[in-house]
Amino acid sequence: MLFVDRQACRSWGKYLQSLREIRELTFGTGRLAVLSMTILVATPLLMLPDGLFRFVLPKITFLFLVVFFAFLAPSSARLGRPATLTLVSLPVLFVVAALFSESPLAALLGRWPRYEGLPVLLLYVGLILVGSRILGGPTAGQNRRLLINGLSVIMFVLAPIAVAEAAGLRPLGGGEDVRPGATLGNATDLGLVGLVTCLLLLPSALWTKNRVVQLGAVAAGVVTVASGSRACILVLVFVGIFILGFRAYGQARAGKPILAVATVLGFFGAAAVVIWSIPSVAERLLSQETVTGRVYLWEASLKALQGNFLGIGGSQFVDALPLNLTDEFAKNVGTEFPADSPHMLPLQLLSAGGILLLLAVGVFIFMVIANGTNRIRTTAVSELRLFLFGALAAVCGYGFALMTHFTSPGTVALVCVLAGAILATAPVQEKAAAGRRTTVPAPVRFSVAGLALVGAILSGVAASAELPMKSGTDLSARGNIQQATKAFEAAKALRPWDQDVDLLAAQAFAVRAVQGDSPAADAAVTWASAAVERNRSSMEALSALAIGQLGTGDVEAAEKTLDRQIDRSPWTSEPYLLRGLAKANGQDMAGAIADVESAAALTPKPKRALSILSELYVVSGQPEKAAEVEEKLARVR
Repeated sequence: MLFVDRQACRSWGKYLQSLREIRELTFGTGRLAVLSMTILVATPLLMLPDGLFRFVLPKITFLFLVVFFAFLAPSSARLGRPATLTLVSLPVLFVVAALFSESPLAALLGRWPRYEGLPVLLLYVGLILVGSRILGGPTAGQNRRLLINGLSVIMFVLAPIAVAEAAGLRPLGGGEDVRPGATLGNATDLGLVGLVTCLLLLPSALWTKNRVVQLGAVAAGVVTVASGSRACILVLVFVGIFILGFRAYGQARAGKPILAVATVLGFFGAAAVVIWSIPSVAERLLSQETVTGRVYLWEASLKALQGNFLGIGGSQFVDALPLNLTDEFAKNVGTEFPADSPHMLPLQLLSAGGILLLLAVGVFIFMVIANGTNRIRTTAVSELRLFLFGALAAVCGYGFALMTHFTSPGTVALVCVLAGAILATAPVQEKAAAGRRTTVPAPVRFSVAGLALVGAILSGVAASAELPMKSGTDLSARGNIQQATKAFEAAKALRPWDQDVDLLAAQAFAVRAVQGDSPAADAAVTWASAAVERNRSSMEALSALAIGQLGTGDVEAAEKTLDRQIDRSPWTSEPYLLRGLAKANGQDMAGAIADVESAAALTPKPKRALSILSELYVVSGQPEKAAEVEEKLARVR
C-alpha cells in the first residue's frame, strides 16, 4: 500500500510539474491571463462551419480553455468566503434536483441545443472564479483594458453582420423566415451580447477619450438594436439613461448644462435613428405577437412547476410543458415548436432546481449588486471604478433582459466573468503582507485547470459530432438514406451520452418519410424507437415514430403511438392531424374528419389541417362541408 501511495505521489508531482512548465516556459505567467482574456473576447464569434447547430458546443469548448489558462495564471484577487460558499451550493442543488427528475442522466449532462447540464453549470462557476482571479484586483488593469478594447473590436465585426441580417440578407446562412442571430444562432442572444457589451463599455466611453471604446459602444448599441429583441432594446434604453444621467449630472455640476442636455438628447436621437432606420426592427417593436405568447408560456410553465419543490430537473422542461398546455395556449401560440425553456430566468431556475436553487441564485445576485455598489462608491475615479460601473450595469441589464429569455453559454460567459470581477474583494497583495494565505493552493488550482482541459477536450469531441449530424440531415433530405444512416451513426459514436442524437436523426428521416420515401420511413421508425426508449416522455420522438409507422404502412401501430401522445397531451395539434390521416387510410372517414377538425382548432395556423379537412369532406361525399372549409381556408391564407 505504501508503494502505491508513493507511485501516486510521483504521478501527481509529474502532473503539477508539467502544468508549471506550460505556465512558465510556454507562455509565461502574465501572458496566460492575456491568452485567457483573448479567448473570452473572441468567444461570441466562434462557431463550427457546416455543423447542424454550429453555435453552442464550439463556444463551450473554448470557454473551458478560458478557465484552463486563467487558473494557470497568477491571481490578482479572489472571492470572499460568502460568495464562494454560495457558488458551491449551486451545483449541489442542481445535482439533487437532477437525481429526482424523470431522466437523471439527461438532466445532469444537459440536452441539445444548449447542453446546460452539470458540466456547463460548473463552467459558469469557473468563469466567475476567472473574473475574480484576473480582473478583480487593483493590479489587473492590463487585463481589464484588454477586455474592454477587445470587446470593442468584436463589436466592429458583429455590427455589420447584424445590420445585414436585419435588412434581410444572410451572410452566414439561415432561412429568410427566421432571425438568424449572426454567430450566436439566436437573435435575442445576439441582442444580449450587444446589450452586455454596450453597458460595460458605456462608462469608459463617456468618461474617457478612448476612441476605440467609444466606437465600440456605438457598434454594440447597433448590434443590440439590429437584433430586433424588444427586451434588449428597452433595457439598453433605460439602463443607458441611468448611466447617462450620472454623466449629465456631472456635466451640469461642472457648469456645462447645455452639454448635459445635449448628451441626453443625443442618446435618444441616436437610438431613434437606428431603430427607425431598420424597418424590420421598427415593425417588431410595434408587434404584440410574441408578448402574448410569453404570457401563455409563463402560465403553462407555472402549471408544470406547481408542486415540484425540487423543480423538474435541468433540460426536462421541453418534455414537461406539453402535459400542461391549454386550449388557449394551443390556439394562440401553437404547439408545432415546443419550448425548451420558460423564457424567464426565475422560472428557468425553478424548473432546473426548485425554490432552493432560485433562492441561492438570488442570494448570489444580491451579493453582486451590494458588493458592486459598495466598491463603486468607495473607489476613487479611475479606470477600475469605470470598469466596475459598467460591469454592474451589464450584469443588471442582462438580468432584466432574461425576464423574457433564457440563458445560453454564448451570453452567460461574459456576465459570469464580470460578476466574478465585481465580487473580488480580497486582493492577494494586500492580505499576503499580513501573513495570511490568500492564494488558492497549487494542487487545487492545477486540479481545476486539469478538469477544465478535460472539459475542453470532451466538448470539442462533442462539437465535432455536429458535422456528421449536418451531413446526415442533408443526405436524408436528398433521399440518400443509407449514407445518412452512416453519418448519424458516426455522430452517435462521438456523442453516445446524448439522447437527442437519436431524436434529431429520427426527425430528419421523418421529414423525408412524409414525402413517401419508404426507406426513410423505416429509418425513422428505427431511430425514433431508440429515442423513445431513451426518453419515454418525449412527444417529439413519438411524433417521429408515428410518421415512420405511417410511412411503412403500419397504421395500427401508428394509431397506438398517436393515442399515447394524445392521452399525454390532448392540446397538441399534430397528433390529431396524423391520427386523422391514419384513420382515413383505414377508411374511418368520420373519425378522420373529427381528428383533423380538432387539429385545425388547436393551432393559430390551421392552413394545412383545413386543406386536408376539405379533401376529406370531398372524398366522403360532403361537398357543402368542403365548400365551408374552403371559405375558412381563404380567410387564413
